[in-house]
Amino acid sequence: MSDDSRYPTDSIVPTVGPVAEVDALEAMIESVPDGLALLSAAGHILRVNEAAAALFGVPRQYLVGRSAVGPGLDIALDAAWIQETASTQQVVSRTVDLPGGRKAMITLRARSDENGQPCYVIVVVRDVTAIGQLVNRVSTTTPAGGAGWWDIRRTDVGLDRIVTDSRVMRTVAENALRYSMVDSPVLIVGETGTGKSLFARVIHQASARAGAALREVNCGAIPAGLMESELFGYARGAFTGADAKGRTGLVELAHAGTLLLDEIGDMPLLLQVKLLKFLEGGEVWPVGATKPKRVDVRVVAATNADVTSMVAQGSFRRDLFYRLNVLVLEVPPLREHPEDIEPLVEMMSVALEARVGRRVRFTGDALDVLGRYSFPGNIRELWNIVERMAVSARSEVVDVAELPNEITRSALTESPPPAPTNLRKVLRKVEAGMVREALQRYGTQAKAAKYLGVGQATIARKARLLSEPLD
Repeated sequence: MSDDSRYPTDSIVPTVGPVAEVDALEAMIESVPDGLALLSAAGHILRVNEAAAALFGVPRQYLVGRSAVGPGLDIALDAAWIQETASTQQVVSRTVDLPGGRKAMITLRARSDENGQPCYVIVVVRDVTAIGQLVNRVSTTTPAGGAGWWDIRRTDVGLDRIVTDSRVMRTVAENALRYSMVDSPVLIVGETGTGKSLFARVIHQASARAGAALREVNCGAIPAGLMESELFGYARGAFTGADAKGRTGLVELAHAGTLLLDEIGDMPLLLQVKLLKFLEGGEVWPVGATKPKRVDVRVVAATNADVTSMVAQGSFRRDLFYRLNVLVLEVPPLREHPEDIEPLVEMMSVALEARVGRRVRFTGDALDVLGRYSFPGNIRELWNIVERMAVSARSEVVDVAELPNEITRSALTESPPPAPTNLRKVLRKVEAGMVREALQRYGTQAKAAKYLGVGQATIARKARLLSEPLD
């Protein structure tokens, strides 16, 4: 329950009447950059703002009374979407194509009468072309001079950058941006220290919910007895020692935004039931409350546990798992993309310079040793190593001798230096990879040849050799 004493009423300017209120509401609706439409339960348009009319591609005066699922619109809604939101009373989000290569995200929300029957549907239409262009830039842009960093900067989605030279992590980043375009639950899985929380923040900041809060809950850090009241809050006088004014839970505080449930595998079974009810009905029951509260929250869960095995063992509810397991983002451990170690070390060294007043550089030999270390703590462990070197290394150039003994011993034991290989085989492997990637990206031999700066006949010849063994 909110603390009304924080909001004094003696300074509130009285309203000037119902007509002025209607005008103010109209001004608010028209100033919103997103398209807003009010539909009947049957899908007929009752009201639209100018932004919606522009996105629907029909003058505003011709939209009222027209079916939103009929032909002749740049955006034609699917009747199944309206039926789904009306029957489930949940938010339904979909992405659609617009003329000119643009894309839009459509969010539908039903409203019911006092008998629980759907009486109308609210539609929000947002042009997400810019986010789609960001995905394409991630997929296709490589700075001159070689493989580049995958980079989300503050000017893009309000976050520090994610740096990678590897195809596997670039794919993870692309999927995160695609997942941001819809409201479906996301399950992020990966070992500890791989950056699951960072990708959750990417999904939130690149989504239509970026203007609202992202609330993070570590399910393993809150005692089981307190977790229910932390998540769902409690009513006034719900239990002995409770705040007399009640307390708003983190789920409700995330209204219109995103709720990150970190280490979801540590959530007690009894609380899993309540979380499932919230996901199914969109309502929260504060402890001691006599009625629920409807909340609009997008849920992202993260875990380093094998949830599938937990379901089989009975320690995690199967129905909750399938409710969360809609969009899955698998973040690989650092040992599976060691090519990212060098750019990560560079980024970390720059970031740490402001804190420790010193920027270190790692020699090629030191980077080679780090590349052969298994990093059980993943990127978080790499960060700790770089920070330790920035503070304790004798010089600003870190060589193998400066690295922690456990790193050098483990790296040399687990992964000895590779034996010399045949230069011809190496060149052929690199060439095959470039040809294959160009063909996958551009689709035709002519375009791939132009991209690589060779003749089409050369590409045709090389393409025939792709299926042949390298030895």
